[in-house]
Amino acid sequence: MIGTDDPTISPHLKAYLRRENGPTVVGIIGEGSSRELTALWESPFENDTPGSMFAKLGGIVQAGALEGVGVEGGMTSKSILNTTQVWSGTTPHNFNLVLEFYAVSDAYNAVQAALIELEKMAAPEINEKTPGGRIPQSVTIRVGKQIIYPECVITSVSRDLDGPISVDGYPLRGTVNLQLQTQTTVNQSDIASTFG
Repeated sequence: MIGTDDPTISPHLKAYLRRENGPTVVGIIGEGSSRELTALWESPFENDTPGSMFAKLGGIVQAGALEGVGVEGGMTSKSILNTTQVWSGTTPHNFNLVLEFYAVSDAYNAVQAALIELEKMAAPEINEKTPGGRIPQSVTIRVGKQIIYPECVITSVSRDLDGPISVDGYPLRGTVNLQLQTQTTVNQSDIASTFG
């Protein structure tokens, strides 16, 4: 394990990330960390009305320009059916993890090595001239003692570059913003199991 595995901090406040061939990175869950599930709904019938074929005539009726010839103004050709939402999919779960790292004794393993490993988790290993390189491996994340996902991809790693430095030149503290997604949409029946 690398990162901040401070025994005085509850495991409920730590996040653990691991790829298949690498160490486990432990960080303290920071303020602003979140989990998001987005369902995609749309109104495909919104513009499908009898008046849509005769848009100008429908507008004239709605504006009340024909009231003098027996056509009441303020009418619409839309109905409740036009506003019906249709499910078109659900995105994979998204995670915004803010991880805090700090050194209690060993600045390299507690901060620097953890930052390096997180960037390695998001990076590919491609060949210089020929195809056949490797895409980034999926990672397993555990947030606290509850949220567990075995196959996630890291889409963004952002870290600060300022802060105190040890006499060896390693950062004593560091904050990393990680954006992760599950590799697939998670079924309703599987969501409870992701909470440990």
